[in-house]
Amino acid sequence: MEMGADDDEKMRIYEKARMAVEACDMELLDKTRKYEELMLEKHKKIMQIQQLEKIVRLKLAEADMFQLKANEAKQEVLRLQRIAIVSEEEYASSYLR
Repeated sequence: MEMGADDDEKMRIYEKARMAVEACDMELLDKTRKYEELMLEKHKKIMQIQQLEKIVRLKLAEADMFQLKANEAKQEVLRLQRIAIVSEEEYASSYLR
């Protein structure tokens, strides 16, 4: 049985379609790999952001603590200044007597 021109044309169309499907499959695999890489990168970025947010929270707490200590020190300075002023006034008062 001989193949006619019609059969040759059908074979060419079939081969062309098969190659197109293979190309699509390869492209799909490539896109899937790229998607997985992007998702991994996204996950890493999310983890980095979470770590940075944790550091920021710690630094803010640290800043609040230092501000509290500074306020306490300022209050202590004011208290000591008042004591010094009273002591000077008492000394001056007793000296002038």
